[in-house]
Amino acid sequence: MNTEPPTGDDLQRMLVSMKQTVLEHAEERHPEPRRHRSRIVIATVALLALGTAGGAVALAVVPQVQQAAPAPSPTAEPSVPASTPASAPVVDTPAPRPSASSAAAPSRYPDDCRALYSDADRQRFFGATPLAQTPAHPDGTTVPEPASTTYSGGTWTAATWLDCHWAQPRTDVGSVHVTIGSASATALAEREDGLRAAGADCAPGDGGTVCRLPDAADPDFVGAETSWWDSDGRWITIDQVNFPTSGLLPATIAGLSSDRVGPGSWVVSGAGVGPITIGSSYQDVVDEVEPVLPQTNGDCPNPNVGFFDSGDLHVIVVQAGGKVVGVDASGLTTAAGMGRGNSIDQLRAAYPDLTRTPGYGDDSSPAFAYWSVRDGDRSVTFEMDEGGELVTGVWVGDDPRPPYEYCG
Repeated sequence: MNTEPPTGDDLQRMLVSMKQTVLEHAEERHPEPRRHRSRIVIATVALLALGTAGGAVALAVVPQVQQAAPAPSPTAEPSVPASTPASAPVVDTPAPRPSASSAAAPSRYPDDCRALYSDADRQRFFGATPLAQTPAHPDGTTVPEPASTTYSGGTWTAATWLDCHWAQPRTDVGSVHVTIGSASATALAEREDGLRAAGADCAPGDGGTVCRLPDAADPDFVGAETSWWDSDGRWITIDQVNFPTSGLLPATIAGLSSDRVGPGSWVVSGAGVGPITIGSSYQDVVDEVEPVLPQTNGDCPNPNVGFFDSGDLHVIVVQAGGKVVGVDASGLTTAAGMGRGNSIDQLRAAYPDLTRTPGYGDDSSPAFAYWSVRDGDRSVTFEMDEGGELVTGVWVGDDPRPPYEYCG
C-alpha cells in the first residue's frame, strides 16, 4: 500500500477537488461542527454531570490532513468562511451541571407519605405498620429552609420535605425511614464524598446517583442505608432496620412526580376529619372518601357505621339520619401533630388545657382513658391504650366520647 504523500499531477488534482468541496459548502447556513485536529489524535471527552445516569465518553481517531495554499487565480473568488486552524483544540460543550447554589424548587412537592406509593405498593412494603409523618401537615409549596442533618457519612445541609417513619411504637427494631427533600449540587457532592468515606458504594442508577452502605454486621440488627439524588437536586434517603423490602427506592422515585392524592394531609379538628365534616351528608362523604380510602365494612351489621381502611390508616364514620355525627381516626393527627403513638406527656405539652373525659368504666384507672381538648364547638378526644400511656386513636363528634361499640 502506497503511503507516500501525493506529488505532481496527483497533488494538483487533490487541491482542485478540495477547493471545489469548500466552495460547494460555503453557503451552508449550519455547517457541521469541526472536530478535526492536526496530526493523528485520539480525543477523549468525558461528560460527567452530578445526578445523571452516567457519563458519556467519545473517542475520535482522525487522520492528518495536509493543506496547501491554493494557486493564485486571475478571477475573483467567492469568499469562503474561515476554517478552524488545524492547531485549534477540540472544544465540546459539557452537559449542564446544577450550579453550586441550585436546589430543586418545584411548584409542589409531595406532602403525604402514603401518597408516595400506590395502594398495592404501600400494602406490599409496609402492611399495617403504623406511620409517623414529619412534618405532619406540610403545605407542599413552601420549601423548608436548608438545615444541618446528620447521616452515616457525617453532616450535610439540605431542605427536608418529608420524613416518613414506619415502625411499631413500642419497639426499637423493625422500622424504615423514607426521607425526601432538596439540596444544592455542592451539598450533594460533599455528601457523596462523605458516604464513600463511610464505605458506601456509589454509582449511577435510577435516573440519578445511588449510594448504598453495606448491612450492619450485627445479626440482630440487619440495617441498610440507601441514598439517591438527581441533577435537579431532589434526594431520597431510605434507612431500614430489620425491615426488608423489594423495589422501595424505584417506587419512591416514581412517587416524587406522581399526582396521587392520599389522606395523609387530612387534619383532625373539631369540625371533623379532613373532608369528613360533622353534619355533612353521609353519602357525600362515602363518595369522596372511597376513592382514596376504601370502605371495608365486612360483616358489621350496623348500617349507621362506615369503616374505611388502607394499610395502617383506619377511619370510622358514624351517621344518624343520613348525617355524619362522629369520626374516629387512627393514623391521622391534629394540626399540632398529635395522634396515634403520642404519649400522654406529649399531649399535655401540646394542649395545656387537656382534660380527662369520663369513660365507660372505672375512671380511676388510666387504662383506655379518654383525654379531650376543646376545638370550636366540639371536643377532640384522644383514646389511650391499655396502659394509658400512648394514643391509639382520635375521636371527634357531637358526643365527646366515642361509641362503646360500633357493630354491637
